[in-house]
Amino acid sequence: MQGLPSVDGLVRIVIVIGLLASSAEVAAQEPAPGVVVITAGDEATLGASIRLDGKPAGSVPLRETLAPGRHLIQVGQRGFVTFAKWVDLESGQVLTIPVILRPREAKRGSLLVTADVTGLPVFIDGQQRGATPLVVDGLTAGEHMVEIRSPGDGYRPFAKVVTITADQRVTVDASIRIAPDLGSLRVITNVPGAVISLDGTDIGVSPAAKGGLTSGEHVVMARATGYEPVERTVTVVAGRERVVSVRFTTASTDVARILIRANVPAASISIDGEDYGAPPVTIEPAELGTHTVVVRAAGYREVRRTCSVSPARNCEVYAELFPLGVPVRVEANVSDAQLFVDGELRGPMPWEGDLPAGSHRIEVRAEGYHTHTEQVRLEKSMRVRLIQVILSVASVPVNETARDGEADRKDEVRNTVTHAGAPVPVGVAALDFSAGWPWLASLSLRAGLTKFLDIGVWLGTFGRLTDVAISTKAGWKVSDNFSLGGDLQIGGGAGPAQRDLMGNKHPTNNFFINLDAIFSLHFPPRGALSIWMAMDFNSDRWDFADRNSNEFVTNSRQNVVRGRLGGSLEIVVTRKWNVWFEVEGIVAGDRRRVLGDVFGGGRPDSKVYARVGATFKFGRAKEDS
Repeated sequence: MQGLPSVDGLVRIVIVIGLLASSAEVAAQEPAPGVVVITAGDEATLGASIRLDGKPAGSVPLRETLAPGRHLIQVGQRGFVTFAKWVDLESGQVLTIPVILRPREAKRGSLLVTADVTGLPVFIDGQQRGATPLVVDGLTAGEHMVEIRSPGDGYRPFAKVVTITADQRVTVDASIRIAPDLGSLRVITNVPGAVISLDGTDIGVSPAAKGGLTSGEHVVMARATGYEPVERTVTVVAGRERVVSVRFTTASTDVARILIRANVPAASISIDGEDYGAPPVTIEPAELGTHTVVVRAAGYREVRRTCSVSPARNCEVYAELFPLGVPVRVEANVSDAQLFVDGELRGPMPWEGDLPAGSHRIEVRAEGYHTHTEQVRLEKSMRVRLIQVILSVASVPVNETARDGEADRKDEVRNTVTHAGAPVPVGVAALDFSAGWPWLASLSLRAGLTKFLDIGVWLGTFGRLTDVAISTKAGWKVSDNFSLGGDLQIGGGAGPAQRDLMGNKHPTNNFFINLDAIFSLHFPPRGALSIWMAMDFNSDRWDFADRNSNEFVTNSRQNVVRGRLGGSLEIVVTRKWNVWFEVEGIVAGDRRRVLGDVFGGGRPDSKVYARVGATFKFGRAKEDS
């Protein structure tokens, strides 16, 4: 039959219809997509880059349509930790994800500080971090100041700016000890700011110091306005510092003069617009009238001064240049308040000056008010940083007794004791008077040389023998309550010649060296308790028996080495007066014949000695002594 499809045609039609039906069913079963919304939880996250399943997708905030299933969402920005999260998105779901990015931690490195002297405190950016040798971990990358301060004579301070690199260790090797074949010189004068020259070359103004000097003789000259120059020849000893005191006594003739000095030797001085070079600058005779002085130095704030020269007046300027830093002005509502920066007194309010860039602890104190403390961070800027402080009245009255007690505890003169391990402070002297046995009467004088050293002289007698000695004590006051030190005494003496039963005269004399190791407990402002162990060498010329001073036994010297233990209690009575008691005993070694039968009775050297005395203190302790 024509017009009807064949069997093959019918099969093809059925297959096509089945395929179309299957596609429609599959399309009807495909799930609907989901939506992911990414928002910023803070301002820092706004604009951060987004990656979806590892591919860039835009920035925060973002709304994106995704197929249902598991997806990886990443949000990142320079300087922040990358946010990453897996999410399971369902068909038709709208998923909101708030993101807060955390800042990355600063990159850090470490520092190793070594020195040719161990145990010295190490300061990093002004804070003590330990003692040499020292490893400091966790330092932020960038520049840091490393300081090792001089412990005293024979040493020099060390300061260096180091750059810390992330994940690396920087090594600093400091040379603190002065080379043994070189010495140093420090010159002080009774006229502040005098110009000091060494071997014809100016080295600064008084007090002036010069290190790295060859041992031997050097010529020191000091010049000061209104005085004749003073010249002295001094001997420098290798490995030691020589301190020279120059005293001006003769006034010079009146000549109009301009003298400009500065604390920075490399400074440049101009007077009335004309450059005169580095300080000190002297113009003599000078033109009468008013002059403008400008002192400049790289890295320091400029100093400008005006001064006048007349027949009766010279122009003398001492310019103290301060390093460039951040200009700061601190104001308070109490006019007599005091400013402390990092624990150091800077002066009364209002205060204006430069401070180094970085973090500082600011304290403002005033009697009767609560202390104001805050931590400030200063960034380099030419603009003045203004800090205003409001002090509140203390709720309790000031305890005058407590304040006076604290002042007594800090008073260097009041707390000076002569038998302790700590030396007498610089600028203070102490005179001891005592009576006891074997020295019926004795007198000594001690004075401080440096923070760690003093020197003294001693005189004692018991009739038969009178001794004189010089001594030096090297010590360290570890804390307000403990000190240790070593005292070296060298001396000798003589006494009246003694006749034997035959009428022959025999001389009386001796020589001795004593070395004491002293340990002391201090109870400021009440006194101190000390104990010591000592080794003595005595060479006595006493030709008679120890139990009978008339019995001749030998014409030779008695040389004795002895061990000695002792202790003392010193009590502070007033700011200038102490009383003390001392007892000692010989624990090893022979008796000394010269100490036997002193008053008759046949008694030998007792080996136990005691003294009671008083101390008069005078002078004024210098800062940092």
